[in-house]
Amino acid sequence: MICNVILSKQDNNYIARAKDWPEVWAVEATRDQVILRIKNQLLEYLTQELEMISIEVPIPTHTGNPWLEKFGWFKEDPTFDDLQAEIAAYRHELDEVNQ
Repeated sequence: MICNVILSKQDNNYIARAKDWPEVWAVEATRDQVILRIKNQLLEYLTQELEMISIEVPIPTHTGNPWLEKFGWFKEDPTFDDLQAEIAAYRHELDEVNQ
C-alpha cells in the first residue's frame, strides 16, 4: 500500500503527516527517523485501530437537482444543434459588446 506523507522541517525537527489520515503524525530529529516512525505508526493505525470496509451507497432516482432530471430530454431533437449555434452566436455578440 502506498501512503502519501507530507514532510516538513520546523526548527531542528522533521515533521511527517499522513495525508489521508491527519491523526497520524510524527516528529523526529532526522528525516530518516521520521520516515521510519511514520511508517510504523501508519502500520499500527491501519492494522490495529481501523477497520476498512466497502459499503454500497444507494443513489436515489430523484436527485433533487432539476438539471439532472431534465438531462437527455433533447437528445433526439433535430433543432438542438441550431439552438446551440444561436446560443454561441449570442454569447459571441455579448463578448464583443463588453470588450
